[in-house]
Amino acid sequence: MGSFFEKIDEFSTAKKIVFVILSLAFVFYIFWQYFYSNMAEELTSLTDRRDNLNTKIIQEQRIARNLSKLRKEVKKLQVQLNFVMQELPDKKEIPRLLSSISDLARDAGLNVALFRPNSEVNRDFYAEVPVSVTVAGSFHEVASFFDDVGHLPRIVNITNISLGQPKKDKEGVMKLSTSCLITTFRYLDEGERLSSGKKPSKSKRRRR
Repeated sequence: MGSFFEKIDEFSTAKKIVFVILSLAFVFYIFWQYFYSNMAEELTSLTDRRDNLNTKIIQEQRIARNLSKLRKEVKKLQVQLNFVMQELPDKKEIPRLLSSISDLARDAGLNVALFRPNSEVNRDFYAEVPVSVTVAGSFHEVASFFDDVGHLPRIVNITNISLGQPKKDKEGVMKLSTSCLITTFRYLDEGERLSSGKKPSKSKRRRR
């Protein structure tokens, strides 16, 4: 070791300066590689974790501040849902609803010539229940029937109205034949919603 330093002592001033610089660079490299680098990575990891936790805390605080408001919104939506569900009968109620519509026509003084339920049309969470209706009576009786249907507690639409040529009956009262499509709606239960989904079509085998 003594001879090593004696050889260094024999170096010129320029070589000594270069030796000192290289020695310091080597020491700095060792410090960076084995100490500072690991500490820097750990510090970066802890900083990221702190930032993530701060973000989560801010989000939780925002949710906590709006919790009462969110609960009110949920309650309001539930009330609206219950109201809609009251206007959408289930499958068991449809025959009674259709019977009440037919009774309204007769109560209005109309002669029901046709009252034919058509095939249901499934939508997202409900089904359309169309009924082809043909009635005969005065214009006032038809208008009264339509008005009564419009005041039902259920959702009922009347479309495709067709008025026939007015004719006088035996008593001299003008009567006309009126055809229309009356559509009501019903709620699909979970099983019906699943079964109404489109099934993948099977490819037909070619005959050889």
